[in-house]
This record gives sequence, structure tokens and C-alpha cells, in this order.
Amino acid sequence: MEGWFDGSSVPRFIIASDLGALSSQIEDVRQACARVLGFDPDVRLAPIEDLPIEGGTETFVIPAALDFSLCQREALGRLLAEVRRKHSDAVIHHDDVDPGHPLVVGAFVDQVGRAIQALGAQPQRCGLVLAPSGHGDSASRAQSYRLARLIWEELGLASAEVGFVRHAQPFLATVLEGCAKEPLAWLVLPQSQWETEHVQYARVMIENLPDNANLTMVDPPGAHPMFTAWYAQRITHLWQEKRARDTVRVASPRHASTSPALWKQGCGTIARIADQSSFVGALAAILPAAAPERVLVKVTWHGYATGTYTDPAALDLLLSALPAPAIILEGHTTSRNLGGAQFDWETDAKENRAWIRQQEAEYLRRTGLADVMARHRAQYVNVTEAFWDEEPEAEAIRFIPKTLLEFSGCPLISFAKFKGPTRLGISNLFGLIPQPLRDAWHGPNITWFARACCDVAKLYGSHFELCGVVEGLFSAVRWNRNGLYRSRWGNYDLIRDSGLITASRGLVSADILASRLQGQDVAHSAFFDVVRQELGWDAAAAAGPLPQELETVLA
Repeated sequence: MEGWFDGSSVPRFIIASDLGALSSQIEDVRQACARVLGFDPDVRLAPIEDLPIEGGTETFVIPAALDFSLCQREALGRLLAEVRRKHSDAVIHHDDVDPGHPLVVGAFVDQVGRAIQALGAQPQRCGLVLAPSGHGDSASRAQSYRLARLIWEELGLASAEVGFVRHAQPFLATVLEGCAKEPLAWLVLPQSQWETEHVQYARVMIENLPDNANLTMVDPPGAHPMFTAWYAQRITHLWQEKRARDTVRVASPRHASTSPALWKQGCGTIARIADQSSFVGALAAILPAAAPERVLVKVTWHGYATGTYTDPAALDLLLSALPAPAIILEGHTTSRNLGGAQFDWETDAKENRAWIRQQEAEYLRRTGLADVMARHRAQYVNVTEAFWDEEPEAEAIRFIPKTLLEFSGCPLISFAKFKGPTRLGISNLFGLIPQPLRDAWHGPNITWFARACCDVAKLYGSHFELCGVVEGLFSAVRWNRNGLYRSRWGNYDLIRDSGLITASRGLVSADILASRLQGQDVAHSAFFDVVRQELGWDAAAAAGPLPQELETVLA
């Protein structure tokens, strides 16, 4: 094929893995890439310690390990740094492994589904034990919990557990002992594409149990077509990102644009956040000039669906930019649970609060959010727990925890996601209704829901200085019925690393700008019609021209 790349040599794509078994997939990956790239790529397999990177070449490195050890990650970083020092003319691109990628999840789901079918069991009577090595860092172990959750959701299993082969909390053998006593058919799935030493250890742990009749080891998927597609997609994505950078004309420093990373529109601001200092500058436009005693932050923690909740990286960046210690606010919701409890959420939730509290702690631990809050010494107030503790006479929608009233007058940031043109900062406050089942306030239509959201905004706005920040810092949701990602609300795609936020004093302007950036005509929206009536309006934000370079980023 004719190549449409620069330079005299074909770029080299290296799948970095110490497993020789992957060699059986390399030709399939090469052919899949060629159909997209328009030329025959040089795709090869090489061990992490011996990557064939030479001077004067352009090399793309694609790590393959689904469960990176600290040694492997350090070795890869050390090797790439050494090559760059030795060969200043070598151009190296690389990405990282996402075990929760839809194609990886799909391959594991297919493998577990086949095992369930072979058992002749119903998914509702089966449980999953994901068995990673666990020899990486805490972030990689959090990824394992996310992977287990995604497989569990996809298959509709009764329960899901994680047990690590090389990490003590929780150790796989201990998890298996507990599962062997439960009346479920348990599928033990290694977090590995191929048979490895860690997979063999997991097999031995099952065999050593005296009572393991309800435990079935699932074979690794091997050269599954979805893994082939995963490698090919990562290669083509890296190449297309490189091409996109090459097509951008970079001005010399003498003639470089001096346009700021902030765009004012009405009473709101659109900002592209690059680091902590730029976030500090964006927040300065909406927070009081005098440093407050506390800053309250209502996060968006709906569940585990990738990219739909306030992730640890975004929360870490916000907390590092605040001028005062934070109080994190959220109410409990059923989508953060891992399943396993059977009770009526409308009538019996309070009586089961110990189990709910455990689910809450697990969510914060598995996602890594607990670590972020601990690092910044942020206080967490769960409004559901506060509601049950205080037993107020007022109805739930009029409830504010007493501990928060000590900080009346402080700013409260609704820290929402770019997740649809109406699910923004105002609707984020819906989670402050303390009862964990909020169906009655959702109502029959969007107008009913909007009024409930505005009622909560007016209640909290009477005690705190409301500020809106809608973020797509590291991920933003674009709904697509054929999207790669799946949640209980439907399929979607993710827009990665846009760095964009909208911000305003009050919530209205930030929501208007965020909605418009996602392609919504706010002048013809039933949700925003209610907002106009209940909370006021920002005509300039609603009608002014958007920055041309941002018009299509999130739409």
C-alpha cells in the first residue's frame, strides 16, 4: 500500500510484552491496522526490557500487560528515558493500558459467558471472582475493581469479588474460601489474556481448597478477536493523534498567539485547564476574593460507569486548587452498590444502613476517591447518613445537614460532569435529596425533574454561595446508542482529556455554556425553560458566540 506518512521509513509499532504467546496475534493486528492506516505497518512483539528502538526512527510502544507490576512499569519508563538520551533523534510515542476498555471487557464477558453456558447455570445464580496479580500500585488495583464491576454489570451476575494473587488485601485464597461457603456457582477469572505463572497460582489455590465444588476456573481468552481489535484500535489511535498534532501549525514564539485559556461569555467562563495554576485562575473568577473558611463541593458519584462520575484525577486537581479545605457532599444512590442485598429501598433502607455504609466505603476505596480525600484532608458528609441521624421533621427535599449550617455563607461548588446537555450543575444538586431512592422527585417528565433540581438549588442557595463548575477535564460523555461504553442510561463514547470546564457564580451560566458546548439550543429546552422561571437567566451566555475552536470539541 502507499503510505501517507512523513519520512523515509515505515513507523514501527511495538507491542511490549514478555509473553511469546502474543506472537500468534501480531499478523492479525497488522492486517487490522493496515485497513485503517492506509499502509502496511511494521507491527512487532518485543519484551519490555529489549524494545527495538533505534535512532532516526519513529516508534509507537503499546504495553500489553493487563496487570502491570511496579517493576515492569519502572523498567518501561527507565528504558524509554534511556533511549531518548542515547538517540535524541528518535521519536517515541506510547500509551497506557486500560483494563476497563470495552473491548477488553467484552472479551472477558464472552469468556465467562461461555463458562456459565457450559455449567448450564443461570447468570443470576452465579458469582464472579476476578483474580489479578495485584503486584502493581494502588491505582492498578483500583482498575481491577472497576473491571470486575463492568463484567458483573454486563452479565447480570449475582455478585462479584476481587482476590489478588500477589497482594494481601484481599488475598485470593481467602476470598475463595469465603465464596466456597456461599450457595452460588463461582467463576474464577484471571485478569490475564494468556496463561501465566499467576494464572497457574490461582488454579493451585482452587485445587488446594477442600471444598471447591462450586468454584470453576475460567481459562484466559488468549487470541480473542476483541483483543486483536483492542491492540489495533490503540495503534491507530496513537497514529491518528500523532497526525493531528502534525497538522497543527505551531507559531514561533515571536508570533505566538497571546489569547488566554479563559473565554468570558455573559456571567460565565469557559476555561481550558492545563494544571493546578490554571485551575486556580479559573476558580478565582467565581469564588469570593477573601478566602473562605471552607469550600463545599457537591461531586457527581452516580456509580462505576467509566467516565460518568467525578474521577480521582479531576477531584485531586480541584482540591489542590481550592483556597480552603473542602467538605465533599453526596447522597447515597443504589448504583454505587455491588449487589447482594435484597430489601425494599423505599421502606427498609434505613434499617439496612450498615450494609449501605459498607457499600459506600467500598465505592470510595475501589475508585481511589478515598485516597484523594485523605491526601487533601477533605471532610466527607453523606447527606443520606445525616438525614437518618437527625431524623428531621421537614420533608426530605427541604433537608440540609446541621453540620453544614455551621458554614453558612461559604461557597458551594456543584462539581458536575459534561454528561449531556441537561445533566449538569443544577441537576447535580438532585443528589442532595437525602433519601437513596429518589423516584418520586424524578417525576413523570423532564419538567418535573427540573423543578425538583431548582428547589434544591434555591434551598442550598439560601445558605451558601452557589458556584457552578462543569468539567470534562479527563473525560466527557457523548451519548451514542452504538457507543463503546455502556451504562444503565444507555451506550456512550468518551471524549478524552479535553481539559475544558465551564464556571460561574451561581449555577445557571455555567450550565448554559456547558449545554451549548454539547450542541444544545438552550432557548428550546424544557429543562432550561424551568431554569429560566425558577433561577433566572443569562441572555449573553445563552446567545453569544462560542469560541470557534471549541464549538465541535464536545458536541
